[in-house]
Amino acid sequence: MTKQKNTIITCLSVLMLCATLVTAAPDDELKPYAGLDDWVQDKDSRMAWWQQARFGMFIHWGLYSPAGGYWDGKKYPQHYAEWIQYWASVHPTEYGKQMKPKFQPKPGFAKEWAQVAKQAGMQYAVLTTKHHEGFTLFNSQHPYSLDNPITHGTNISPNGRDVVGEYSQAVRDAGLKVGFYYSLLDWQHPHAYELSLPGYSPKNKDRDYKQYVDYLHWHVKELMTQYGQIDILWPDYSNAQIQGGKWRTRELLKNLKQWQPNIVINNRFWNGLENRNGDYVTPEKYVPPTGIKGADWEVCHTMNESFGYSAHDNNWKTTDETIRLLVDIVSKGGNLLLNVGPDAKGDIPSECKDVLRGVGEWMADYSDAIYGTTASPFQDYTFDGRCTTKDLGNGKTRLYFILFTWPQAGQLEIAGLKNEVEAAMLMPTGAKCDFTKKEDSLIVKVPEKAPYPAASVVAVDIDGKPEVVSYPYPVQDAGRKISLSARDALIRGEKLVLENGGVNLGYWMNTNDVAFFPFLVKRPGKSVHKGGTVEQHPGDYSLILEYACAPNNGGQVEVSLGDQKFQVTIQSTGSWGNYQTLEIGQVTLSRPGNHFLFLRPISITEALMNLKSITLVPKD
Repeated sequence: MTKQKNTIITCLSVLMLCATLVTAAPDDELKPYAGLDDWVQDKDSRMAWWQQARFGMFIHWGLYSPAGGYWDGKKYPQHYAEWIQYWASVHPTEYGKQMKPKFQPKPGFAKEWAQVAKQAGMQYAVLTTKHHEGFTLFNSQHPYSLDNPITHGTNISPNGRDVVGEYSQAVRDAGLKVGFYYSLLDWQHPHAYELSLPGYSPKNKDRDYKQYVDYLHWHVKELMTQYGQIDILWPDYSNAQIQGGKWRTRELLKNLKQWQPNIVINNRFWNGLENRNGDYVTPEKYVPPTGIKGADWEVCHTMNESFGYSAHDNNWKTTDETIRLLVDIVSKGGNLLLNVGPDAKGDIPSECKDVLRGVGEWMADYSDAIYGTTASPFQDYTFDGRCTTKDLGNGKTRLYFILFTWPQAGQLEIAGLKNEVEAAMLMPTGAKCDFTKKEDSLIVKVPEKAPYPAASVVAVDIDGKPEVVSYPYPVQDAGRKISLSARDALIRGEKLVLENGGVNLGYWMNTNDVAFFPFLVKRPGKSVHKGGTVEQHPGDYSLILEYACAPNNGGQVEVSLGDQKFQVTIQSTGSWGNYQTLEIGQVTLSRPGNHFLFLRPISITEALMNLKSITLVPKD
């Protein structure tokens, strides 16, 4: 959480709202497959590989890559370094003049990309063939791309080379599926829709939008007919006024069916990241808390904060964070399209490669819990982790329990599973684990030490499809501990949000913003058996906050549980990513049932904190 983040979100929101108003497309133009029955009829077969893959590489590469988040020696701290032309307000003529000579892809760059993706366990890749700046990595033969009075041509591959062709061949040779990103926005074409065009007046009335849409269709045809089989078309970006029919989407879909009959397409020819048009839904840099029911979906996410290469953005995810991000998304039924931003030569930053190497080592052992799995049947867990599901055939199902924290006392408690359990195994060895099953409670005996500290896997085979009891709230575990993550929070207010892939609550900048955590207590204290009955005694708990706070931020917050209240001073931990724990007091739980823990700011200096978790640890 930084002030810069807030500024960027404001800027992007303004950009998206300030597009020139155009008459909205008729309703039938917003129905993508109307009159195109073949797209509907074969969707399942076209999407089959994609639903199995779960993990892909996004590659943002273009003339913004040599800039690396700087312009004329000035650092632009905004996230999304691929927007440097916009941040620095550079006219396309000057932008192309400075950047074209600096874009120098080295021989063999694409083979290195494919190797990194393959070793990480990724199954497909998507390359930005044209981003918002309008320059083309492929050798387009459109007259404007070959030469024009603004940038003297959009094609930026070195003489005698076509980097999109090199990428396509290398990815395909590695056994990965090939995807092309194509920006519908264009900051240099004089007839493009007025969506955030640096250097041009948004009041220009001489635009002939048909010319630009013809240009777009020409480019897509070249991409779809000159590079062999293409598996994904990833267009980007529409808004409420410019979508669907404005891009002549139906015409394009008809042609795509001829050019690439097995291709899959995202939903961004239409407005809204979670619209249900296209083949799949595309949330960006966030994970829907409960997935997206009834739709295929894919989160595109970054390894630092930027999609394009940034020489100054060092806020890298760790290997463990990346593994858990992948697991979280897959457990909710989605795919992860994880971005790398190569530099001007095509080198992926070493920090990215190190993390992906670590992810690949984990995937080498545990990919069965990722590939070909479906969403967890559980709404809540009595352990710190996630679950994925795989149909084994013959009426059998395997549940993969992916554990972020290894169970204490060698017991994994799984509450709410009604099915008969046939086997429990420790992955990746498949070593059998003893287990006991009583009603809807399963306890699996596991070794004292986790096989993989960040995310170990226990597999459970059951008879039939999963049948689970749904608990409405986070549930106390077998040791009576109560773990409340940022994802469990209910939020009321203006700016407070769940961010960083669900890791923390952030942008806590308003004292009116409140977070509260519901949870279910089964045993408040130690149980005492008397005369054939069980008495539930009260229990005392340490209340522990896990948070991060940058210098010159913080404040005071009231934490309340029923009539038990604490005033807590939040002080700097050194940075927004340096999480520390703070024991803020002792509370008493006197009854089983539902409880609510509230956090209400009293005072805030800039921003209060990034809140990661709250834990209630029994003291007896």
